[in-house]
Amino acid sequence: MKEGYLKSAELFVEQVTKQEQLFGLFDENEGWANCHAHDNKDAKAVYLFWSDPALAAKLQSEEWANYQVRAITLPLFFESWLDGMQKEEVFAGVNWDQELCGLEIEAMVLKNALIEKEQELSKQETE
Repeated sequence: MKEGYLKSAELFVEQVTKQEQLFGLFDENEGWANCHAHDNKDAKAVYLFWSDPALAAKLQSEEWANYQVRAITLPLFFESWLDGMQKEEVFAGVNWDQELCGLEIEAMVLKNALIEKEQELSKQETE
């Protein structure tokens, strides 16, 4: 099962880097969709992000029925999200499924993975 979650996280990094945006579920009164961590006792919460708006929309039910899919640009994610998440001990749940299962990733680990993928893509473009 973990291997599938890892592949899903790798796909997230690749897609987000190429399209330069990611998606979350947002409600004007409640803020961004998040939940308790399953695997990391150090995490105060897990904020959920997807590389495809259709994946995010699948979770628009029950407690998140009133939430809307919102795009977040990759530059904004770098500038305004990841450092704050790290400081607040909030992890990222990327491309989680409808059962709210997937990898819980430390913000700096995700940031480094996105930077590495950006550098890899940039290098491929110049070759």
